[in-house]
Amino acid sequence: MHCHGDDIAGIDDYNTTDYDNHICALDYEYNETHIVIQANGIPAHDLESGPGCCTASQDHVWTIPLEPTNNSECTPSISSEGCEMAPIRGAVAFAVNGVPIFGPEDGPGGDAVAGQEGQYEEDRQHVWLGLCHGHSGPGGEYHYHADANCVHWHPDEDQSWRDYSLESSRTLNEHSGIVGFAFDGYPIYGFVGWDDTGEVSEMTSSYRLKEGETGYNGIEDYEYIAGMGDLDSCNGQYGATPDFPDGIYHYHSTWANGEDDLGFPYFILCYRGIAETSNYDTGQDGGGDTDCSGYGETWGPGIGPPPEGCGGGGQGGGQGQSSESGLIAIPWFNNPPNSGAILLTLLTMAVVSGSELQIFRGSKDSTITVSAS
Repeated sequence: MHCHGDDIAGIDDYNTTDYDNHICALDYEYNETHIVIQANGIPAHDLESGPGCCTASQDHVWTIPLEPTNNSECTPSISSEGCEMAPIRGAVAFAVNGVPIFGPEDGPGGDAVAGQEGQYEEDRQHVWLGLCHGHSGPGGEYHYHADANCVHWHPDEDQSWRDYSLESSRTLNEHSGIVGFAFDGYPIYGFVGWDDTGEVSEMTSSYRLKEGETGYNGIEDYEYIAGMGDLDSCNGQYGATPDFPDGIYHYHSTWANGEDDLGFPYFILCYRGIAETSNYDTGQDGGGDTDCSGYGETWGPGIGPPPEGCGGGGQGGGQGQSSESGLIAIPWFNNPPNSGAILLTLLTMAVVSGSELQIFRGSKDSTITVSAS
């Protein structure tokens, strides 16, 4: 997980007049079974809030298992039947910078990505996606509906974040890096993976629009065709990756399907593993009456996961700008479990170009600082 070092200036929301200087902030802890990530929801790249202007600091708390466990009722290569479906609205996963990853549907109920790409005209509510196919929703909550691969892209000296191109993330000559994690703990990689022969290839989804549909009705407009693309009904596959050479189930972000049309569902549609449902936003589809009080007292980082149905938003999305440095401090209270492969990957990803990682071992007086290569 990573933001950026404090030697890099804050980021800008292009929908505002003044320079915003938003600062990405992220921290995480773990216990014997779960990792708990706390983030302010600000990415380490410039953004466009869109009609939901303007992006504001949030209080996100994401909880995922250290060791993902497959759902024995789920056989995604055949269909999504028996699998835990990702929420229709709201967060379905989170990016390595702590920003929520949403499913394809937006507020009006249509496929936001299909609408953005001109598959249909949105006549219910003005919606558009900005840089890296993200935008802000109510309360200034920034999130991705597709792509998110800009978490690994950095402008050259003569470039700005406006120069980011989705195509640059589709034409890599090596396996994409991890862009996020699903709520079952399995990683989500970028567009490029390894095909059945071990060759580098863009991964394609196996969903297509039903005859005569456009995405206006959201996920109801799509059908799964087993084997049409590289990925299964959850938008994942089992196989080796650079981080897990012995193989792991993993998802991919997708821009194209096996017929070279839009790559719905862009991230995931269901969970291969047992999902941590406490991450789900109860505000979607009508909300609920769950008591989410006690943040920082009975639940939160270092204490425990949120009560089921409390999402991970702490005491609600905050407003304004963060003044935190964005340097990641990782309290290491004990040695990670041997089975915590995902945690080890998180630690590896924390070292990024131009930043330093401080790892606290045992006490606050004992630290190791690792400079990025």
